Amino acid sequence: MPATAPLYHRPEIRPEAQSEERCQRFQQLAAVIAAAALAFLAACGAQNSMAPAVSVAFTPGFTPPTAMMVSEACGVAATVTNDSKNQGVTWKAACGSASCGTFTPVGPSGSMVPITYTSPAAVPTGGTVTLTATSVTDPTKSATSPAIAIGQNSAGCTAP
Repeated sequence: MPATAPLYHRPEIRPEAQSEERCQRFQQLAAVIAAAALAFLAACGAQNSMAPAVSVAFTPGFTPPTAMMVSEACGVAATVTNDSKNQGVTWKAACGSASCGTFTPVGPSGSMVPITYTSPAAVPTGGTVTLTATSVTDPTKSATSPAIAIGQNSAGCTAP
């Protein structure tokens, strides 16, 4: 019987060529993994996740009055929106005199927590006072009342 030639002859591959091919494939795989990781990390940072801005407004039901008698006590409160630290507000009274009234308790008050403002014992120079509530978390945010007439009548005062 005549000898038959094999149907398929596998060419010999040099070991150096096999090693080079494996190295190239590994480098391609590493590049694909690195690109995927970078794309994933870029997607995480793409959501510009800035916190909403803090805002301050007077709390309905405890807005500053429009007029007060001398030494009258009224309740006031401010609402702080987006206060991530929940630190509330500080209060300030401004007028044309040295004494513009007092706040009780002294110090910051929580958001929507009423405090007592007592008008000055004498009509201040100019006859008005303004109240300002300033965010403790973001002192650039505040709410200031319209001028409050101090003197002979009272209007809009909420009992403290």
